[in-house]
Formats: sequence, C-alpha cells, structure tokens
Amino acid sequence: MKELLIKQAFLHVNIGILTIDKNYNIVLANDFVVDYTQKPKEDIIDNNLFSVYPQLPKAWVERRINNIILLKNSSFISWEQRPSLFKFASSRPITGYNNIMFQNCSMYPIIDDDGEVSHVCITINDVTSTAISQLKVKKALERISEEKRTQQKLIGKLEETKDQLVQSEKMASIGQLAAGVAHEINNPVGFIKSNFSSLKRYGKDLHQVIEKYNGIIKQLEKNQTQEEVDRINEEFDIEYITEDIQNLLNESFDGISRIEDIVNSLKHYSRSDTNAWEQADINNSIDSTLKIVAHELKYVANIEKDFSELPLVECLPMQIGQVVMNLLVNAGQALNDNGEIKIKTTAENDTVTIRVSDNGKGIEKEHLAKVFDPFFTTKPVGKGTGLGLSLSYNIIQKHNGEMSVESEVGKGTEFMIQLPIQQSVQAPQVH
Repeated sequence: MKELLIKQAFLHVNIGILTIDKNYNIVLANDFVVDYTQKPKEDIIDNNLFSVYPQLPKAWVERRINNIILLKNSSFISWEQRPSLFKFASSRPITGYNNIMFQNCSMYPIIDDDGEVSHVCITINDVTSTAISQLKVKKALERISEEKRTQQKLIGKLEETKDQLVQSEKMASIGQLAAGVAHEINNPVGFIKSNFSSLKRYGKDLHQVIEKYNGIIKQLEKNQTQEEVDRINEEFDIEYITEDIQNLLNESFDGISRIEDIVNSLKHYSRSDTNAWEQADINNSIDSTLKIVAHELKYVANIEKDFSELPLVECLPMQIGQVVMNLLVNAGQALNDNGEIKIKTTAENDTVTIRVSDNGKGIEKEHLAKVFDPFFTTKPVGKGTGLGLSLSYNIIQKHNGEMSVESEVGKGTEFMIQLPIQQSVQAPQVH
C-alpha cells in the first residue's frame, strides 16, 4: 500500500520529476514531465536526456550532473539564472508577455546501498506566475528609478536656473547701486571741481599780487623795508608756496578728472535701460569695464590693449561688460608676479571678436571641458560660486555668439568671444 501511495504521489504531484542514470539516460518521469514534454512516455523513458530535450545547454548540464555525482551535493537553478531550462509551455500563458514556463530546477543525488551516486533526480517547479509578477515589479521599480533620475535632473536644472536668476538679480542690484553711487558722487565732485576752479583762479591772482607787491617794495628807497620783506618771504618760503600751489591744484584737478571717469564708467555700466538692445561701441564698453576693475588688477597685472576699429554692435552693453568683467577678474586671480593681461578686438565679415588672454597658471586639460558648466570651479571653497563663466557663456549664446577657451598649464589662458554685428532675429532679453 505504501509503495502504491508513493507511486501515485510521484506520478501526479504538480512538480516535474526526472531521474537519470550516469549515462544521462532517463529512467523515470512523472505525469507533469510527460504532459509538458508533449511526447509519448515511451519516447521519454530509456532515452537520452539530451535527445529528448535538445534545447538543453548540454555542456552546462553535463558539468552540473558530473559535479553532483562526484561531490554528492545538490544543485539549484533559479529562474533568474536560467528562466526556462526545459522549454515547456507555460501552464498560465500571459497574452503578449511570455508563453514559456519559468522554472526553478533542482538536481540532487540518489545514493545506492554502497554509498555511491547511482542516479541524479531533476525536479522542475513551475514559477511562471511568480516570475512574471516579479518582472513586472522590477520593471515598475526601474521605471520609478528612471522617473526619479529625471526628476533629479529637473530639480538640478531648476536649482541651476534659480542660482543664475539670483546671480542676475545680484548683478542688477549692483548695477542699481552703482548708478546710485555714481549719482551721489557726482554732486560733491561737481562742487569740489567748481571750488577748485575758483581756487585755481584765486591762486593765480594772489601770485600776481605778491609779485606786484614785491616789485613796489623794491622801488622804495628804504633799504630796511626791503630787507624786512625779503626776510619774511624767506621765512615763509613764499616763492616755493606760490609755485607749489599751482602744482597741487593741477594734481587735484587730475584726481577729480579720474573720479569723473570712474563715475561715468559706473553710469555707463549701470544705465537704467540695460535690457534695451542698442548699437554699442564694444571698445568703449571694454574701457569702461577696465576702469571699474582697475583696483582688482593694478597690483597684479599689466594691461595691454590692442583695439581695432570696430563697427557698432547690436547688443546689451551691460551684459557684454559683465562678461568681460568676469574674464578680467578671473585672469587677475590666475596670475602670479609680473602678470600680463591682453585684450584684443578685431572685426571680420559680420563678426566682432574679443580675446582676453593672460600668462597665468593655466587650466588643467581635464578641466577645460567643464569651465562653462554651472557650479564648476577650481577655486578654493568660498572663493568662487562656479557661476561666472556659466552666466557669461549663456549671455554670449543668447547674443547668438560663441565663446571658447584655450589654455596650457604654466603658460596661460585665452578666452575668445565672437559676436554677430547685427542680430538677424531679435535675441531674447537677458535678465
């Protein structure tokens, strides 16, 4: 009775069971195997495993079976490793997905009375439903991961845009501040200049009066009076004072003129109509920018200008000035002793070219491709945001121009800007 029960269980259990001998011949097969092999039982039993199932990876299966016989160990083959070892049709076909059975297979040794492996049993467990569910979950997770990566990219772009807007707002605020400062400085400079003008005229008059007094005194008959006047003149060094007053006044006028130049440059750099496209003199814009950054560069660099005669360029002058300012400040920070910055402008065909070069430490080759990326900087923490060149690049692109860089470590760097003289289509506003 027990043998009958075992036989019935073996035949009808819902798992495929195959038993093979050492020559890979099938000696037992239950109904599950027969049904899914779709061959008569006599074409399975006592036939070679690889003849009945030619789709099996023969070398791989032989190696597995031989290891089991040699080592007397079991072996498990997951559907994730080999989805369908036996090419059986699925018991639960999924329309449009897969009609081959996913299987977990096990191989284990059968030991005879002498303790030797006489046969190897192979079990085949249909896990199609579970496998398909797991694959769906895996695809869903992959889709979610991809969506997450996409969202992270969008968040990164939003952060980049936000930082660029903040930087632009800062520049706009600086422009408004510069305009206010220029206006406030203009008032005292105006009356100081007026007062010095009057003082200069008074100085000339006083000098003439003193000369005439001296001339009259010399004509007097009393030698004692002349001697007293000479003594006073010598005591107060009147001759030196009258000459030096003119020198002091001339130097003061020169200083006031320089202040006026700086104020005019600030006014030019921060005009209230900075979002208006206009025909601008690029050379003048660069000169104005140079005056603003002079304090940054005067102790570290000798500035060499090579300006060609240029046509007027349709642009946003303040934005072009901002780009040049970024390049000049970066160049100054890259210089060592005896630094030199060259600014060259040329015009050819329909394009104006600006070149800003320095003889500083240069940029590493692997960094060149990243210099225009947002937040990329080789400066120490706290010394740079990594947005200056990125903003500059965007400004030139929105002017329908091009910006490039060449550099060699130890020799220096050159940035080249190419701007169309006329915008064929009105470029967008740059904020």
